[in-house]
Amino acid sequence: MMRRLCSVAISLLCAVAVSSCASINVNDLPQPGNSYRDGYDVVIEFANVVNLPDRAKVVMDGTTVGVVERVGVGHSAADVTARIDRSVKVPSDILAVLQQATVLGDIYVALDRAPDAAGAGVPLKPGGRIPLAQTTSPPQLEDTIANLANFIGSGSIQRVQDSIIGINRVTPEHADQVRALASRVSMNLADLSQNIDTVDQWLNGLAGTANVMAGTIPQLRYWLSPAGQLAWNRSTDASVAISELLPSVGSIYTGGFWLEPFLNSFGIALGAVQKSKWAVEGEYRPWRDLFTKMFLPEDKYPAMNITSVQTADGREISGNVQDVLRMLGATP
Repeated sequence: MMRRLCSVAISLLCAVAVSSCASINVNDLPQPGNSYRDGYDVVIEFANVVNLPDRAKVVMDGTTVGVVERVGVGHSAADVTARIDRSVKVPSDILAVLQQATVLGDIYVALDRAPDAAGAGVPLKPGGRIPLAQTTSPPQLEDTIANLANFIGSGSIQRVQDSIIGINRVTPEHADQVRALASRVSMNLADLSQNIDTVDQWLNGLAGTANVMAGTIPQLRYWLSPAGQLAWNRSTDASVAISELLPSVGSIYTGGFWLEPFLNSFGIALGAVQKSKWAVEGEYRPWRDLFTKMFLPEDKYPAMNITSVQTADGREISGNVQDVLRMLGATP
């Protein structure tokens, strides 16, 4: 009987020992380095701590000041409990970021001071909390890989390559072409510098126009509003009614279709007058020479000079002038 009781006791002791060993965790084993057992705890809220390892270091101002004790689930974020060295004062306005020293390195908690803070915040008390608004979580590795795959598979690299090839095509290959292009650019810049007053004048005019437009913004806002559009519509209706009331305007306004043949005939008449003008200008000079060289001298000097008088058989009889004048009745 005693032997049976001893075997039962030994079995119970072995079962308890085995069950206690099952609850042992690697993280519970003592690790090299400072464990900050005499420090105080600070709770940091993060939106995502998927890749944060256990016992991750906490760095502030480039120096390790603590380690991560545990990670839990809070009300709206993940609560990371960090054990901070008792000699370090963490300001309440501190910014917490999950960072990596290298691409393949472990993630750690970096505490950065607020750059726009006027002064250091009140130090956090033991058990204090850094809210979610002051923390930044790294992007998911899966999202980064997905974005990288989308960038590679969407043809962006090919488009960048095509752009570089296009730039190489338009870039001159020879030094003289580059020199000519540089000289042309320098000439344009020199021309611009010499005529900068014109540019200033143009800018001043543009600024003046903008000022005038800014001054008329209330009027423009009214005319572009529904009330202004209604006023435009009513003004148009009133103009139509007034034009119909005036006989001299209303008949042309409502029945102006008759003006089309009239204007066509008027245009043809003006064309004929223009051609007549060209004809008159061509005949004007001969007619002017005829009157100024033929008729006007005769009217100004009405006289007749007889230089020779001959008979039918060719005899000259102009010697007896008195007989000739008497025959003409000019003398008695």
